Amino acid sequence: MLLGRVRFDSRFMSNEWRLSSSQGRIGWFRRYPSLHLSRGAIGDIPVEIKPNGWGTVVFLEDGVEAGRIVRRSWLGRRWDLIGSGFGCELISEPLPRRWTLRIGGHPIAAISGTAWSYNRLQMNADVSIPAWALALVWHVVARPWEAAAEPRTLRPVPAARR
Repeated sequence: MLLGRVRFDSRFMSNEWRLSSSQGRIGWFRRYPSLHLSRGAIGDIPVEIKPNGWGTVVFLEDGVEAGRIVRRSWLGRRWDLIGSGFGCELISEPLPRRWTLRIGGHPIAAISGTAWSYNRLQMNADVSIPAWALALVWHVVARPWEAAAEPRTLRPVPAARR
C-alpha cells in the first residue's frame, strides 16, 4: 500500500522505469512497447502488466492476478480499477496530463505528468492505494495506445532481470 507522494521516472526515450517515494526505491519496470506489456518487481516480488482482451490490462504478482484496469470510454479518458479489496475510477482531468483516482466521485489521488511528456509521473494519494493500482495507472497513462489492445506481434519476451 502506498500513501502520499510517489513517482514513476524514466530517462527520455527509455523503457526502463523506477517507482520511488521519499523513502527510496519501491520498484522498477521495463516496458516492451511492441508487446504492450511491462515486467519488473515491486520490492522482491516479480510483476507483469499485460493486456487481457480489448481495453483490459491485468497486473500479475508471481503469475497471480492482483488487479485489473478496464477502459470505460472510447478515448481512454475513463478507466475502472478493480482488485481484491480495492476499486476506484481513473478519470482524465480537463488540464493536459492531469488525472485523478476517484471513489464514489470523490478524488483520492492526483496524478500528473510533466509539461511535455509522461517520463515523470507523480502521484499524490490522500488514502492508501495498492501498489498494483498505481502501476496499472502508470501503464495506461504513460502510453495509452499500448494498453488498448492485445499485442499484434508474437515475439518472445526476454526473461525478467533481477
